[in-house]
Amino acid sequence: MSHAELFQNWRIPFVVFGRECVVARANAVEVIKQIYGNGFIFLGYDAFTVLSNGKRQPVNEFCASFSIKNQPSIDEAIDSLKEDPSQVTSYVFYFKPSA
Repeated sequence: MSHAELFQNWRIPFVVFGRECVVARANAVEVIKQIYGNGFIFLGYDAFTVLSNGKRQPVNEFCASFSIKNQPSIDEAIDSLKEDPSQVTSYVFYFKPSA
């Protein structure tokens, strides 16, 4: 199942840019809860500022990458988002099924 299908099933609003599903910061914690609650492996996220013209500006210093062997707890993952500055408006999440 694609990320777009999962987000639809989870009722999380998103916008597609190319092949990526971009989620507003306001919905990011719910995405992490769904990832962990549905048994996915959380691989990280990219942070962006969505500009008024609809383009994305990466905010690379606030991206995260995890390995299968180095998974943060759900609380650590959520807390990492809370530390991001207000310029981060959106995220692309990376995750995959555990099996």
